[in-house]
Amino acid sequence: MRLPPARAARWVLVSSLLLSAWTAVPARAVEERAWVTLEISGAFYDPEQALQDAPGFGLRGAGFLNRWIGVEGLVHRSSPKLELPADGNATFTHYGGGIILTPDRYSWALPYLYGGVGMAKVDRDDVASSSSHSAFHVGAGIVARFGERLGFRLDGRDITYKQDDGPGRATRVNTFLVSGGITGFFAGRSRDTDADGVPDKRDRCVDTPKGAVVDASGCPLDTDADKIFDGLDKCPNTPAGAVVDASGCPVDSDKDGVPDGIDACDSTAAGVVVDARGCGVDSDGDSVFDGPDQCPNTPAGAVVDAKGCPIDSDSDGVPDGIDVCPATPAGAAVNAGGCPLTPTPYEREMLQDWMIRLTDLQFVPDSSRILPEGMARLDSVAVVLKQWPMLRFEIGVHVDNQPPVAYRVPLSAQRAQSVARYLLQTNPTLDPKSFTLTGYGDTQPVVSSTAAAGRARNRRVEFKVLNANILSQERQRRMSFGTSPSSPPPAPPPGEAPQEETPPGQTPGK
Repeated sequence: MRLPPARAARWVLVSSLLLSAWTAVPARAVEERAWVTLEISGAFYDPEQALQDAPGFGLRGAGFLNRWIGVEGLVHRSSPKLELPADGNATFTHYGGGIILTPDRYSWALPYLYGGVGMAKVDRDDVASSSSHSAFHVGAGIVARFGERLGFRLDGRDITYKQDDGPGRATRVNTFLVSGGITGFFAGRSRDTDADGVPDKRDRCVDTPKGAVVDASGCPLDTDADKIFDGLDKCPNTPAGAVVDASGCPVDSDKDGVPDGIDACDSTAAGVVVDARGCGVDSDGDSVFDGPDQCPNTPAGAVVDAKGCPIDSDSDGVPDGIDVCPATPAGAAVNAGGCPLTPTPYEREMLQDWMIRLTDLQFVPDSSRILPEGMARLDSVAVVLKQWPMLRFEIGVHVDNQPPVAYRVPLSAQRAQSVARYLLQTNPTLDPKSFTLTGYGDTQPVVSSTAAAGRARNRRVEFKVLNANILSQERQRRMSFGTSPSSPPPAPPPGEAPQEETPPGQTPGK
């Protein structure tokens, strides 16, 4: 079955329009508000009109109210031949106006529908007079852009009006037009899809979120690199590496002032003072963080309670952990080590002269090995040293002028090592870091070494206090108790040790 030319043309046009609408892609065109189209048409007439199908031309203009709706005016003119007589001519003119609708005026290929009212007029050679008739028209089409300002328009419309002249009977007839033409786009501006101020044709990031600050290429800025764009970022100076929320503000799960991501200790308890890494600060090293620590200046080594305050089991003013004598009777005056103020002769000597001096400490002659008598004297000194754990001492050893000259300093240094080794082995609570060792040889005699008595006095071990300020503080503290800082027995000759330093009946060695 062969379709009439008019119907065949209609099916071809409708199929093209449907295919174009299906394949239309989003555009980066201008946001124009006016279309002007110059078109060439093919007119297909109803048989009732007794006109041969003929080409024609037309002009159309559309102005859009928004992205989807516009108004359009059009005019068409064609010059068909009469079917009878065969050499007769006619002129068909149609003009009108109406509404045009499109789903997206900014697409590169955009379909549309339109309809409206107007006038249709046919001037025929076989009719003495002619008249215009009111007409209705509907149509559809597609505009395919090939630039921001030009496009090709393919269109079909049906014009219907009542015919009351000519050879046919008075009835309503239809004229179908298929048109193609060049469309110009006017009265617009370059399209900015994401409204970021950069036209699509220059915008490298066309999907920028609304409100984001962009650079010259239309791409969002993120000054603090937290993945929240400037303009949307409510905290624009977030530190590098911090975890942020949807508004760009740092997340601080433990509320310590250091954002997650930077916080190396992200479970810090409330109220704890932290460092730049978000970890708790413990200024006095008592394992209770600053902030919760109600006693922030606890002495090193003191045992503390949950609040960071020192525990003093015997209430003597010296915290547990530092208290060398932790069971002091109530009310007893104590020294800095927490021991009762009943100083030994060695402690009184240290408080008065800033050192403990052991004259003629017993060594095997010409050796660094300590004799048992010497060990007993060192045990007495160790009692004092343990009660003063905060003091630092120099253990200085001196010899007389009897050993060979080249051997005197090495021998004294070896004896200093022996003294320190014995004290640390027999008293594990002593801190090795509290002692420095020096062998002086015979370079610092206290008396002449010409006689045996003088040489005995020059053979000595001295425990010299290096941080004398601690002793000064202790002297002041004891005086506040009404106790003399030292109450020695009858004073020995200058430079001599207390009487009990050298047990009776011993034989001094070299």
